[in-house]
Amino acid sequence: MLAFDQPSQFSIHTMNISGIAAFAKSLTGDVVLPHDRRYGKLRRVSNRAVNMHPAIIVRCANAEDVRLSVEFARDKGLLTAVRSGGHSFAGHGVCDDGLVTDLSLMKRAWIDPVHEKIRIEPGIIAGELDCLTQSFRMAVPLGSCPTVGVAGYSLGGGESSLTPKFGYGCDSITDLEVVTADDKVLRANASENTDLFWAMRGAGANFGVATSIEFQLHPIETVLSGSLRYPIKQAIRVLHFLDSFAPTIPAELFLIAAVLPHPGERMLDIKVVWTGDKEKGERSLRPLRKYLRPFEDTIQPKAYLDEQRGGFDVPEGEYSSHRRAGHFKRLTDDVVETIIEHASNAPHEASGITMMYWHGPWCARPHDNAFGFRRTGFEYWIHSYWRKTAERKESWDWVEEFYRAMDPLDRRSVR
Repeated sequence: MLAFDQPSQFSIHTMNISGIAAFAKSLTGDVVLPHDRRYGKLRRVSNRAVNMHPAIIVRCANAEDVRLSVEFARDKGLLTAVRSGGHSFAGHGVCDDGLVTDLSLMKRAWIDPVHEKIRIEPGIIAGELDCLTQSFRMAVPLGSCPTVGVAGYSLGGGESSLTPKFGYGCDSITDLEVVTADDKVLRANASENTDLFWAMRGAGANFGVATSIEFQLHPIETVLSGSLRYPIKQAIRVLHFLDSFAPTIPAELFLIAAVLPHPGERMLDIKVVWTGDKEKGERSLRPLRKYLRPFEDTIQPKAYLDEQRGGFDVPEGEYSSHRRAGHFKRLTDDVVETIIEHASNAPHEASGITMMYWHGPWCARPHDNAFGFRRTGFEYWIHSYWRKTAERKESWDWVEEFYRAMDPLDRRSVR
């Protein structure tokens, strides 16, 4: 979110309407104001718990529209939110009484399969990019939710099943076009505006608006993936085994453990994605698949695109949500006991905890960009989703109580 020097409570009633009209006329895209029939839909982001009312939404069609939007916001002293996919759980893609620079219409892409590069505009979402890159049997490290905006995801770091082998989303960025707060359009790469290039990759939210991003592509076509599912009564034993198994795995293997709903009770789901040779993957997974044989084993070879389409980070439909996150080096006794105690008493099915195991060279040491969360171990997030207003307090309080129990254990694990 860009903040200019003189923030104000802007309203169309405090400004000459002709000034807004002149601004709108200068755009290739358009302006949406509160009286517009589209406003109610366009002001919302994915997390319905975020309910803000911007004064102006600027739907940009190209980089010049973005520059004009930044210039207008600076001249009027407006707080500015920048949105591509709108998936920020904190709601950074919208603001009250300010200006939203909406990039969702900017969807051009240029791919160079020979040099394994792709350049995209910031309106491209993950599912669209996956389809395009997989046409050439390549990929950018992306999460599995197809409606997430690639720009916001990758500039903030960007975790993926490909991360242990190929890095985070920001690690594949090779060039940027950026509109800065003083409405300059700059190129940023390894030889131009190098400080800006360093900062945008991993901490890009406040350094400017990216109007195009170039990525290095990585060859991938098929994976070995699926889930091992266990009744919650076996979760303590399985998580302890996972604690000893995870540090031994190669960079080709990605692991997620989650406590999820199951008819009649909760269950433990161990999701795997293997990106290397199939036979080697079968051997690497054998100890996990044979330990306390799960009641369901769906691991099989599949196209990478099918794997990406098979999972969502959030329930389908319109939900409100609350999340808290942290990190453990190991799944110790007290960590596992706390997880089972709280996850077994979730307020409703759309509540749980997810733990991703990060390892390999991209996760263990600093790299030449601003992304700082490179720690081996289990990153966790506690999450709850609800539809009805009456469910908000119980859902929110459960996440906070669970996090309060986990946080001291998290702090102890980094000592």
